[in-house]
Amino acid sequence: MYILEAINILSENSMVAFENPQGFRHFYQKLLQGKEWKISSLSLNHRGYQLQKENFVSYLRNLFNAKGLFRRSVSIAEIISFMDSYYIMDKVFNSLEKLLDPEDFKKLSLYCEYKIKYSKNRRIDYVLRFHDKILIIEFRLSATFPNMSNVWQKKENELLIYKELLSNYFPQECKILVYAFIAMPEFNDHTAIFKHIQYNNQNAKYFAEYINEFLIKNPSLSQIK
Repeated sequence: MYILEAINILSENSMVAFENPQGFRHFYQKLLQGKEWKISSLSLNHRGYQLQKENFVSYLRNLFNAKGLFRRSVSIAEIISFMDSYYIMDKVFNSLEKLLDPEDFKKLSLYCEYKIKYSKNRRIDYVLRFHDKILIIEFRLSATFPNMSNVWQKKENELLIYKELLSNYFPQECKILVYAFIAMPEFNDHTAIFKHIQYNNQNAKYFAEYINEFLIKNPSLSQIK
């Protein structure tokens, strides 16, 4: 019963929810409309200005506003940030699918832009659920290698606060995990930055291994019962 309660909480307070990774993939491909997404080193606002007439901009803005969860409209920089994180999450699912049993892979649910209750509209980028375990995920873009900065620590501290806030009203049986994914821009204008592409690909695989180890393999209460 508490699993259904958790599902309802997540679905009702997220910008968009997916019952399985395939649903997310269809959504992402619909946004791309056959084009290839590129994370460039330009600022989010500058990239947004260049792409503001693309169909995905109005689609995501309308989707964000339609939920009525947030007091203000979404900015163009936030929309570009959404697309960057979708790009990375697609890589993670591609790696994860190779690791998991097909039935387990289908049981993963994803919730995007989850609004934390009574938190002055603070949002979690992603919540990934498997049975009664949830993994809260925050993305950040860094132009310098993250292990040379404090960007990871900042995001992890933020996630720990979010975890504490969720524990106030999520069923106690639900186990809450956290993960910060720090991505890097893969293009400087139209020139590929190969060491950054390699970094993102390696970390997508590493994140998939983390999900497999701690969210999938470690049995939950509902699986034991």
